[in-house]
Amino acid sequence: MRNNTLKIGLSLLLAGQLAHAVTITTLLDAVKQRPQSTLDALEVQRGALGERRISDKLMPKLDAFAGYEIYNRPSNLRPVLPSEMQTPGAALPFSKNISRLGVQFSWPVFVKSLYTLKEKASLMHLAAKDKKKLNLIQREAGVVGAVAYLRYMESLKGALLAKERSILATRKKVALMVKEGRAAQSQLLTLDTHINELKMNIVGIDQQRNSLFAKVETLTGISPRQSVPLRQKGRIKKEKIFALLPLEKKLRASQAGIKAAKENYYPTLAMKGNYTRSHGDAYNNDESVNTNYGMLGLYVNIPIYDSSKSTAVEEAKLDYYKERSLVDDTRDTLGVKARELSREIVLLGRSFKLAQKSVKEQKTLLKVAKVSLENEVITQEEYLRYEDALANAKANLYKIRAQKWQDIAQLAVIYGNDLRRIVK
Repeated sequence: MRNNTLKIGLSLLLAGQLAHAVTITTLLDAVKQRPQSTLDALEVQRGALGERRISDKLMPKLDAFAGYEIYNRPSNLRPVLPSEMQTPGAALPFSKNISRLGVQFSWPVFVKSLYTLKEKASLMHLAAKDKKKLNLIQREAGVVGAVAYLRYMESLKGALLAKERSILATRKKVALMVKEGRAAQSQLLTLDTHINELKMNIVGIDQQRNSLFAKVETLTGISPRQSVPLRQKGRIKKEKIFALLPLEKKLRASQAGIKAAKENYYPTLAMKGNYTRSHGDAYNNDESVNTNYGMLGLYVNIPIYDSSKSTAVEEAKLDYYKERSLVDDTRDTLGVKARELSREIVLLGRSFKLAQKSVKEQKTLLKVAKVSLENEVITQEEYLRYEDALANAKANLYKIRAQKWQDIAQLAVIYGNDLRRIVK
């Protein structure tokens, strides 16, 4: 029994230490280990393979082959020289059954569009890397925003619990007044109704907290039991809008796509060759014939007419116009959003100071209201309004703090800032 108790105690102690060990940095580090990050890494690898695939097309190809051919009349194993035809009784390299063994070779010596397509693939690879980083920052910002609103919900719940305790203390005094006949029974019912509404609000807050905990666990794989502290240790570096980087690289890639489509009209230079060893029984004397035959050639291909090439150019232009419009729209939208968030953070800082002052004043007014209620200077409804006013002031204070963190996280995404440098 003692051993079981000791094990349970150690388990609780370790669980408490693990819960305490969870920090915002721990959560942000865990984001990198999630499947979403793995998917982004795979997309980057796919981009690298796209670049490699174009390079592969510029490399020579060498294939081996073997075959057995049956003809309805004698066919040549290789081209025949006139002098061979004039040699009496010689086994001629013609047969109805021919087996062949050999290799063939091809090499696109110069295809201008392939070099441009390789440049396009390289830009798409870089765009995938930028997109991976952007997605990571977005998920980290989601964690910061969820934690900030968790702290808001926990603080709001604390404020409502404090309000409940305050009303319960008042209820004790009112119950005594009712017992002495100095107050009506309906006053207790009013207080009980208000307490019941408070409990319902607290349950609603717990439901929202549950959703936020689920969001944090989805993004990090960690299931915290409570929110973690948030403190700002750095400022947002307002440089270029980071979300534009992958889009601009895709825009440059679409420009390269137009160029490559036009370069399909250019002449190409290719080298081809093969070497074949053929075997068959000569048709004229049934002697076994083994012969070798090879060739190596350099070819220039000049496109004269191909309607699909002009269609490909038009499609590449449409892709370019689409990417350019997306870049312009993103630049305008995020530029406006960044300015809005920057101004809002300043305003929230001012609002936070005013909200702190409001909470302090409402606490003082509530103390006065409690005394006034005991002395029957104010009605119970008026007293409850002071309780509501203090709870609302606290809720506003906590909400401003959460909103500020959410704005900071959004700005970090827009400008591509590492949140570990900003939050601790």
